[in-house]
Amino acid sequence: MNTLVTLGPTQEPLDAMRIITNRSTGELGTQLALTLMESGHHVIALRGTGSTFQINSFLERGGRVIPFTTTEDLRFQLTKLAGEESIDAVFHTAAISDFYLPEGGSGKIPTSNGSLHLSLETTPKLLPLMKGWFPKALVTGWKFEASGTQDGKDALSSKEQALAAGASQISKYGTHACVVNGPSYGSGFGVLRKSGSLTHLEDRDALCYFLVENLEK
Repeated sequence: MNTLVTLGPTQEPLDAMRIITNRSTGELGTQLALTLMESGHHVIALRGTGSTFQINSFLERGGRVIPFTTTEDLRFQLTKLAGEESIDAVFHTAAISDFYLPEGGSGKIPTSNGSLHLSLETTPKLLPLMKGWFPKALVTGWKFEASGTQDGKDALSSKEQALAAGASQISKYGTHACVVNGPSYGSGFGVLRKSGSLTHLEDRDALCYFLVENLEK
C-alpha cells in the first residue's frame, strides 16, 4: 500500500528569529513510518523541520522524506502530493501549532520596547481536508488530551472525555480511526475505530504494530 505519515512539529514565526512550536520530537511518526516500511508498504514521510528524532534509518531504507515548516507549508505539500500520488492510508501524527501570528515572519521584535502583546489566531485544521485530498485513503488522526488527570475519583470521567473527543473527531471529519493519548487518557494509547471499537496499547511499539497489522481492516 502507498502510505503517508505526517510527523513532527510545525513552526509558526513570530518574527524572523522567533517561532511558536511545541515539544513534538517526531519520534512516534518516525517509528510508525519505519514499521510500515518494514512490513512492505511504500511510505512518504512529511517531516517537520523542527523534529529532533533522527530519521536516518528511514532514509537508509529508501524512505521518501518531504520537509515542512509552517502549517501552511504542510498544507501546500499535502495538496501537491494529492495531485501526484495515489495514497491508500494517511497517518496524521504531526503536531500542528494551535495558534499563529498572521503578520509574523519578518524583522526582529526589539526587547527594548518592554512588554509585548500579540494577537494570535487559531491555525486552520488539516485533518478535515484529508479525505478531499486523498479520497481513497484510510485516514487516522490523533487526539492528545491534556486537561484533567488520572488521579482520584475524576479519573474515569477524564478518560471518558478524552475518548469522546476522539469519537467526535471520527464522526466530524469522516476519518477511519483516531489515536487518543495524553494526561486525560492516561498511560499508553487508545485506538478508536469508525466501527466504535476501542483497543488499548501499552506503548509506542505496540501501537505502531497494531496500526500496521490492522491497516486494511
